[in-house]
Amino acid sequence: MGGGYLLIILVLLVVTNGITYGASQLTSESVSYIKNGETITVKKALDDLINTSLTEIDKLKEKVSDYEEQVHFLSDVAKVGDYVAYDAGTWNESKSKPKAQGEFGGYTSDTNRGESVVCRESQAPSLQGWRVLEIDQNTKTVTLVHAGQPECYYHSGNSSTDQKASIDNLNSRGNQYVNKAYATSGRSMTKEDTDKINSSSDLRKINTTYWLANAWESTYLWSIYSNGNINSGYSGAYVFGFRPVVVLKSKILTTGKGKDQVGNNDAWLLVDPSN
Repeated sequence: MGGGYLLIILVLLVVTNGITYGASQLTSESVSYIKNGETITVKKALDDLINTSLTEIDKLKEKVSDYEEQVHFLSDVAKVGDYVAYDAGTWNESKSKPKAQGEFGGYTSDTNRGESVVCRESQAPSLQGWRVLEIDQNTKTVTLVHAGQPECYYHSGNSSTDQKASIDNLNSRGNQYVNKAYATSGRSMTKEDTDKINSSSDLRKINTTYWLANAWESTYLWSIYSNGNINSGYSGAYVFGFRPVVVLKSKILTTGKGKDQVGNNDAWLLVDPSN
């Protein structure tokens, strides 16, 4: 067959230009067609197709290889305290600082929820954005905490009923920071969280006082002072900051570091799992 590709023909005889060929005489080299004025044999067409396919496969392999080199599990490369470019959305309204039990406020419409607000005079949060609070290597799950405080909360400390309501309010509020493309749940920062962090660390010390979703005595809540020390409770009504915590989906991916939504330049960039 002249070393060419055998053209499979179902009929026994083929008539071409008035000449009859037996099927056994036909090869991919002997059969041709005209394209743009050029005579092209079936063999050449098949060779071109195969070569083009192999080239595209090689290009695809290179892309896959490059992707694998650039993309990693966030849990494998990030460390506790690292910034993460997590987007919890923007505020769709403005609300003044809270003035009554159970109220949140202190934020401005159209600002990113990664930004921080001032809840007490002379106590401006030093940081903003989102940081790694905890990493579970067994499940490849990363938990984030707001680097500062995106809003304020008012706790009266008047009764055990208010105490329970405030704990529920703080934890429920955390769910409003869940971006479903990346996270599964939200809650408030707790005493258990801060107990794992040195009081001098800026993961805990943010230069402003904020609530923890934990009861102290019969009516109060635990909180963290602006200097990072823990406070057992305030015997009165106060407006302090709220620090939400979000749990990311397991095996979330990152493409490396870049700028986050509030301007931090060294934040891990996330890959949208839905893409």
